[in-house]
Amino acid sequence: MFENNYNSETNTKETEYVPVGDNTVQENNKKKKGSFKKVLKTVGALCCIAAISTGSIIGYRYFSNGEGKDHKSNSLTDKSSSEDQKDSENEKSTTSDRAEGVDYQANSLLQLSKSENALSTQEIYKKVIPSVVGVSSTFQYDTPSQQYGGLFGYFYGDDGSQGDGSQGDGSQGGGNIQNATGTGTGIIISEDGYLMTNAHVICDDQYGCAKEVSVLMSDEKEYPAAIVGYDVQTDIAVLKVDAAGLTAAEIGDSSSVQVGDAAIAIGNPLGFDLFGTLTVGYISGIDREIAADDTIMNLIQTDAAINSGNSGGPLINDCGQIIGINSMKLSTTYSSSSASIEGLGFAIPINEAKKIVDDLMTNGHVTGRPQLGITCRNVSSASSQQPQEKGSSPINGVLVNEVTAGGSAEKAGVQANDVIVGADGKAVETVEELNQIKNKFNAGDTLSLTIIRDNKYCKIDVVLEEAAAQ
Repeated sequence: MFENNYNSETNTKETEYVPVGDNTVQENNKKKKGSFKKVLKTVGALCCIAAISTGSIIGYRYFSNGEGKDHKSNSLTDKSSSEDQKDSENEKSTTSDRAEGVDYQANSLLQLSKSENALSTQEIYKKVIPSVVGVSSTFQYDTPSQQYGGLFGYFYGDDGSQGDGSQGDGSQGGGNIQNATGTGTGIIISEDGYLMTNAHVICDDQYGCAKEVSVLMSDEKEYPAAIVGYDVQTDIAVLKVDAAGLTAAEIGDSSSVQVGDAAIAIGNPLGFDLFGTLTVGYISGIDREIAADDTIMNLIQTDAAINSGNSGGPLINDCGQIIGINSMKLSTTYSSSSASIEGLGFAIPINEAKKIVDDLMTNGHVTGRPQLGITCRNVSSASSQQPQEKGSSPINGVLVNEVTAGGSAEKAGVQANDVIVGADGKAVETVEELNQIKNKFNAGDTLSLTIIRDNKYCKIDVVLEEAAAQ
C-alpha cells in the first residue's frame, strides 16, 4: 500500500511504498486470470514499462501592498511610452503570476507533442476501447512436470491457482492431460468479427496451438473464437468470432511515426481484472532491429507501459489510430548483471502487420515466403564430419543435417553433411545469419550458397520455393 507523509518544512507530501504480505499477494493472484506467453529471445534478452501520470503544478503567490497612480499626458510620445510601459508591466505580472502564485494546469504528454487533429487522452480512450478485446487461450499438456510460463508470465492451471513455472514431482506419471490457460489482448479489425493479436498469445512452440480460444469484449460479452491463421515469424494471428456490428479500430500509418510522438497503449495486464488499462508515453525509437527466434523484426520502441497480458493490444497515436501491435519488452535478463531495465517496450508497425493480416485472412498462411528445404545446425568444421587439412583453422558454418526430398536445396544439389559458410556473397556462421539473408528473398528468387564439401569450397545456386502453410 501507499502511505502519504506530510513534510511541514517543504510543504509537500512524500509517498512511501509499503509492500503487503506475501500471503495477501498469493491469495489475490489465485483469483486472477493470467497471461501465458512464450519466451522471445531478443538480442540475447527476453523482450513486453512504467506508467506515466501528469498533474497540476501549484505555485504560491506573494502579493505586495504598493499602490500605483495614473498619470495623464497630452503628448503622443508620452502616451505611447506609457502604454508600452504598461504592457511591459502586464507581461512581467503574468510571468510573475505563473512563477509565484497562480494555479494552472500543466500540459499533458499529448499536448506537449500533439499533432494536428489530436484528441485528448479521454477522447482517445473512448474511441478505441470498444475495439479492444481480451483473448483467453487454453493449452493442453500431458506431463505434470512440464514447465509453462513465459515472457508475459501470468497464467493459471486446472485449479485456477496462479502458476509459477515450477516443476511438479512427476508422481502422477506421464499421459495425464492438463490445461494451462493464459490471457492476452486483441484488436477488432472488422465489424463482422475479425480480430488480430500476437501469434504467441494463441500458439506456443512447446504446447502448440491453443485448444480453445475465447474473446471478451469491452461490454463484457464473451464469444468463442476460431483461429483463422497465425504466423510465428512476424508474431501475428487472426481470430474470428461469430458477431456483427462490432466497432473496428481505425488503422493509422506507422510510416509517419516519429521519435517524440505521443504513444498510448491499451491492454489487459495481469489478466482481465485490469481489462482496458491505459498507459501513456512517447515513441522512443523506430525501425529497431530485434532478434526473436532467429528472425529479425523491425519494431517501434516505446516507453508506454507494456506488461504481462498486453500482448496483441494496440499502440495508438494522438488521433486515436492504431500504429502498432504491442508485442514484447526488454527485461532485466538482457545481461548477466542485475541492472534494472525500464521503459523498453516494442510494437509491430501496423503497416507491416496489415500485410500479414491480409494474407492470413485470404489464404490462412503467409504466401511468398521462401524456404531452402533443409534442416541444419550451427557447427565448427573441426567438429563436423567434413575432412579437415592438418593444421588448418576451424571454420564456423551451418551443417546440413537433412535435405527435404523434392525441396529447393535437393533440386539444386545440396547434400547432407555440407557445411554452408556463405549466402548471397556474405559470410555465414550461424543458422540465424543464414535465415536473415534468406528471408530478404522471395519465393522464386535464386540464392547463391557457398558450401564446403570434401574439404573443398563450391557454390550452389538454389531457386527458393514457397514455404508450406504452418
